[in-house]
Amino acid sequence: MGDVLSAAWQAVYTGAGLFWKALWALALGYAVSAGIQVFVSRSDAAKRLGAGTPPQLALAMVLGFASSSCSFAALGATRSLFVKGAALTSALAFMFASTNLAVEVAALALIFLGWEYALALFVGAPILVAVMALLVRLTAPQQLTDGAKAHAEEVSGMEDNPSEGLPESLRDRATDRRAWHQVGTSYIAEWDMVYKELTVGFLIAGAIAALVPSSFFEALFPSPDAGWWALPVQALMAPVLAVLTFIGSMGNGPLAAILASNGVAFGAIMVFLYADFVVPPAVKINANYYGWRFAAYLAAIFTVAAVVSGLAVHGLFAVVGLLPSGDRPSVTELATFAIDYTFWLNLIAIATAVTLVVLARRTPPDQDGRQTESHAQAETSGATA
Repeated sequence: MGDVLSAAWQAVYTGAGLFWKALWALALGYAVSAGIQVFVSRSDAAKRLGAGTPPQLALAMVLGFASSSCSFAALGATRSLFVKGAALTSALAFMFASTNLAVEVAALALIFLGWEYALALFVGAPILVAVMALLVRLTAPQQLTDGAKAHAEEVSGMEDNPSEGLPESLRDRATDRRAWHQVGTSYIAEWDMVYKELTVGFLIAGAIAALVPSSFFEALFPSPDAGWWALPVQALMAPVLAVLTFIGSMGNGPLAAILASNGVAFGAIMVFLYADFVVPPAVKINANYYGWRFAAYLAAIFTVAAVVSGLAVHGLFAVVGLLPSGDRPSVTELATFAIDYTFWLNLIAIATAVTLVVLARRTPPDQDGRQTESHAQAETSGATA
């Protein structure tokens, strides 16, 4: 019994240490995301993404980079863009970039994996988007796409637009108290959408680091020394592991670190990081939006694109001599509490979070600058009492 409790404590402690290591990247990244959601109109973005041309795909990636990093929020934003007129390829490019190119996702890769992996996220993104766009153009039946769009128009979902009702001018928005209230509200919404994913992801990472032996990974992923075929097999197994863990982009960073510390190849780890939209919760959300046939089609497209892109990035980094070395700290070594740069960055992140929560809790003025009617009524009731 004592051994079981000790192992459980070690798993929880490791998971908590990993979360502490990543807190500043998450908190500050979501603050940036909330600001972008308020100050960039989604309707205007959709109007610029209607043809799915290469320049528009690039624009969609830029907008995605500046948007939410939560996989599930990205699914809702993608649906909104698609319904408002963006081409399917542009919407999917936005969806991928909004998670895999987000500041906090890159920061997590840097913290847990190293700079090579953070760089690979950006190098591999245009490759994956190009592969995805080509596959969609070659395989997407028009009838299936039209049916999915019609289904999405009928179904309500994560379609709230934080910039709705605010001044058109960016300068006017920046001085509008309602906008900053909305930034705080969007910040809370970001955490509300990801806290379960983060909790599960870090707890699973802690449990795997503390309880799962290296022999498990050796059995699941053949050694790169086994032959040329080992890397493709590892790349094909990576989406399977992503599906089994049920974790999206914000929870798979620590798990990727575990894979790296157990000898899984660089390219296969990149496939694992790219495969956050094939996990069952993401497929289920897409099924709610578009129907099961289209959701399965999108999962297949992203699986193929992730595998091809991971292998391509591995080959490219091998040619230029940027493949990371095998000398990586273990996950338990990463999961430490100390007075270091992480401690001070976390203090800044916590102060930022408190500020945004205060902005969200304050009742915003109406469009004429007055307090909202509900707030005025509350004050009147308090005075009467």
